[in-house]
Amino acid sequence: MTPGSTATLPILRFQLATLVAAQLFDFGTFTIMVGRYGVLAEHNPIVAQGFEAFGLPFLALTKAVLVVLVGSIVVVLGRDPSRHRSMPALAKAVTVLAVLAGLAGGISNTTAG
Repeated sequence: MTPGSTATLPILRFQLATLVAAQLFDFGTFTIMVGRYGVLAEHNPIVAQGFEAFGLPFLALTKAVLVVLVGSIVVVLGRDPSRHRSMPALAKAVTVLAVLAGLAGGISNTTAG
């Protein structure tokens, strides 16, 4: 593959879409859980304290910043596989970890109560 090749773009788009979907699943289920059971149902003490101190808009902003940061890392690592062959694999690993974290958070939110 040549530098700047667009062959990796569909893969990067898929990685970013799954990352965003998993994190939105986590955030969406969090808002439902907190509405039903209160913030005490949240297992992550950092998220619970952030919600109590700053409210839902702050958590939404924090989640958006997280998605942009991790998404940027995935794009930088995965954009040019001809330079370093291990970078696209690392980008996939980062994506998988972020998706698993979002799914774990969303699933724990749906089982709360």
